[in-house]
Amino acid sequence: MEQLMEYLKVLADPTRIKIIKFLLQGDMYVCELVEVMGVTQPTVSQHLRRLKAVGLVEENKEGQRIRYRLVKDKMEEYEATLKCFLAKPIYDIPQMQPEWERYQKAVAGGIVLTCCLAEEDKG
Repeated sequence: MEQLMEYLKVLADPTRIKIIKFLLQGDMYVCELVEVMGVTQPTVSQHLRRLKAVGLVEENKEGQRIRYRLVKDKMEEYEATLKCFLAKPIYDIPQMQPEWERYQKAVAGGIVLTCCLAEEDKG
């Protein structure tokens, strides 16, 4: 679950999503991404490092320059993991066991959370 969460954190940044979309078009150099995105070279490089850290981007050195490409297989692997996670029942996810037990206790006890009651029902 930790790897999936890190992947989702990486995708949560709009700049990284834009980089992914451009790399879906084909391999690109940093200077090309800088030009089309209108951001600085350090900014693009920082985001590429984060994408590389989760395996979504690979680099290919070409002399003094580096060409970046999207690792589509890795992206598909993360997508499959997310689909599997979302399809799995809560009670089968060890990291959610405490929350599941509280939920089960609340349901079994007929407890309705006060935040869910209409104002007139609270009195």
